[in-house]
Amino acid sequence: MELNLKKRLPKGWEEVSRQENDLQVTIKLGHINPEDKANPLLVSGDTSAVVGGEAFSVHGIAPKGTMTKFFDSMTKMAATGWMKGYTPDKIGVIRKQFNVMQGERYDMSPSLSIIRYNDVATAKEMLKNQLTLRTDGFGAIKLPGTGGKTVSYLDNEYIKSFIPEDKRELVDDEMKKATQEYKEKIKEEKINFSTGTLLGYPAVFMEAENPEYTRLEATKKRPKPKVDKNKFRGGGFDPLAGKGILPQKPKLPPKKTIKSCMAFQVGHCIISGDLLSLMAVLPAGKEYSESLTKTGTFIEKEKVEGREYTTKHLIPVASNYAEEGYANRDDVEKILKTIIDSLTEKN
Repeated sequence: MELNLKKRLPKGWEEVSRQENDLQVTIKLGHINPEDKANPLLVSGDTSAVVGGEAFSVHGIAPKGTMTKFFDSMTKMAATGWMKGYTPDKIGVIRKQFNVMQGERYDMSPSLSIIRYNDVATAKEMLKNQLTLRTDGFGAIKLPGTGGKTVSYLDNEYIKSFIPEDKRELVDDEMKKATQEYKEKIKEEKINFSTGTLLGYPAVFMEAENPEYTRLEATKKRPKPKVDKNKFRGGGFDPLAGKGILPQKPKLPPKKTIKSCMAFQVGHCIISGDLLSLMAVLPAGKEYSESLTKTGTFIEKEKVEGREYTTKHLIPVASNYAEEGYANRDDVEKILKTIIDSLTEKN
């Protein structure tokens, strides 16, 4: 199946690998972690620095961290001998193994699969199977049969060739048992499956409780500890916090549930993979993020015992996910629309 994405991906995304034949292509993508290019002043953790010959009080940011910096730090720690059982060479082996699974320059490596069927009707049935499989089990799904008709799982000629006739009833019973156990599990975990549309195309969705929402609700039910306002509690706070000087992230309440797409149909094709689920969990490109590279300056003047003192502060500035190069929902939508355009051009 011909599908050229390499030159059509949003900035920061790369095609890592692919496996394909005439009917199916599976592609692994990688998103380059923008924090590897962050301003060292902002992410060093230092509270002071000399910039252009002037002393500044530094108010940094707390990035998510990169695997490159993680492995670099682990290598340095191992070299000190403080990590019992670990040497720089052993960390190097672990690092190499990690890079086989996911390159350390990436912060995520989602995949997608595209299967082309003979006709739209069959593709429609296969999409329906995505829902049926999770609600009613293998025994209820329909597979392509002879004469263009669909048949049940155990009546498919290919499947039958692997299951002796005297064993089919036993297999059917085991599948029904496994299906019932699965139904009980998803009911306990409060997972729901449904149909809908993604970017205007028929799709199957999974909806589950949002762990972030659940944690927030749990904290609300806990009794609040009594705090003596006159007692010094120590700290770690930024002296500029609460003064309207530092950029503030908007407080958005988490969604109660997360509804993610498992697969959708475009003509003869079914598209699936964990790339689709990112549409439900990634922020929009315009959502707030501190700049990884840009800084602002705030000059603070105060009088102490009749003398005026000046402190220059180097502070972060507001930006957004797209501007900083973080993976965002808009990027994923662009990738999916590129795929749709490519498939509709060929159908």
